[in-house]
Amino acid sequence: MAERTLTGQLGGPVPAGIEALADNEKQDLSDALRDARHRQAKALAEAGEEGLKYVPALLRGAVRKVVGL
Repeated sequence: MAERTLTGQLGGPVPAGIEALADNEKQDLSDALRDARHRQAKALAEAGEEGLKYVPALLRGAVRKVVGL
């Protein structure tokens, strides 16, 4: 199952070096990738909100809509 999850997370076939890992190691890697992506998404959202502080209040709603926040 971890290999399918890794394939989905990587967007393609799993590299040979990763295929050599034990199943529990593949699961650990999959979990680490998922957690890293969640942290990255959170950091990007926070940075976007922080950047909106420099936009005049009347325009923030429109800017949020345009940039997808």
